[in-house]
Amino acid sequence: MLDANQLEDYRRDGYLVLKGAIPERDIQRLERGLARNPPLDGTLEKLKYPEPGRYTLANNALKDPDLAFIVEHEAIIPPVRLLLGDEPKLTAYVIYDRTPGGDGLRAHNDYKRWRPVGSSMNWLFSVIPFCDYDAEIGRLRVAPGSHHLERIRPGLERALHVEPPIKPDESDFVDPGLERGDLLFMNMHLWHQADANRSERHRVGVFNKYAAANAPPATGYFLYDDDVYNALSPAGRKLIAVHSNRSIDTTRLVLTRGSTTQAEVLLVSEDNQRWALPGGATYVERAIPDWDEGNVIASLQSHLREQVCIEMPWVSYVGDFNEGNHLCRVYGYTLNDRGFPVRYAGRWFSLDELEGARCAFGYEAEAVKAWLDPVPIRGKGITQAQSRVDQYAF
Repeated sequence: MLDANQLEDYRRDGYLVLKGAIPERDIQRLERGLARNPPLDGTLEKLKYPEPGRYTLANNALKDPDLAFIVEHEAIIPPVRLLLGDEPKLTAYVIYDRTPGGDGLRAHNDYKRWRPVGSSMNWLFSVIPFCDYDAEIGRLRVAPGSHHLERIRPGLERALHVEPPIKPDESDFVDPGLERGDLLFMNMHLWHQADANRSERHRVGVFNKYAAANAPPATGYFLYDDDVYNALSPAGRKLIAVHSNRSIDTTRLVLTRGSTTQAEVLLVSEDNQRWALPGGATYVERAIPDWDEGNVIASLQSHLREQVCIEMPWVSYVGDFNEGNHLCRVYGYTLNDRGFPVRYAGRWFSLDELEGARCAFGYEAEAVKAWLDPVPIRGKGITQAQSRVDQYAF
């Protein structure tokens, strides 16, 4: 467990290193798991492993027991719980392999409003190097204090507002001295960069992400399959927020107006007899290709333009609901009073009317209740295409 000084160091600097926290036997076990699961997820372009580059093992690979165990490791979860101030949820399992000759990665932080692994308002990294990150193989460098939490503030809307980050000077970055078996905790907003691998060895490390349970990713979680869930212990399964062998084939919006207690929700006619949340079938947006699928906001925006003649500046994840033989990913947005006063296609239902309405899928009232719940800390989720211009523009 972390002491008061370590907690203060993390809050001040945005990172904390626990030297030798992961036993050698556990690193060797992870290496055996990696040997069976080559890091070929993500955007490989024209690379052929192990040509110089950065390769990713992610998605559902942790169903392998020799990879899964680290997710719930006793050296990781208690400190993560303390640093987040809430029960943690795994938002990404990632092993990076920067092969010999692989380029570095420029300075950045990883709060990203288009990514399931980056759009929570309270998450952190747990980084475990498989080797010493020295000058030859390439250091992971961090800029202490660059997380600037004062950039986060309540706005006029339901979701928190985040100001654009301030890029640190090159001289602000330091080498935390990571060695094989160390454990690095790093705030989501902390700036960091990776040096190129100039050695003849692979630079490998686990870069898992955990979000606070009360701060779901604004784009929605990465959907783990049931085998991943079952690969964990009963206690470890609590770390998986959503899991299913069903795919997310539709997406819909809880669009409300008015105060929480007097809210109205817009429903559209599904088949001239039943009412549904606006939305429809999903497609995979490839404006910023990557391995962390789950953002279907672009699909939702297309349906909203067609059905309701509205385009949202952002939406925020509500939940995943059974809809026929697939899942529907539902987002939420509450209208302010600054829009042009026009008539919307569909019908506005009060909360009382919604309870008695003939709804198409049966989860509509539950989804509305979840969106109006004041407890979750919500962020703004946007499309990949919006983020290509400026992810802080809305």
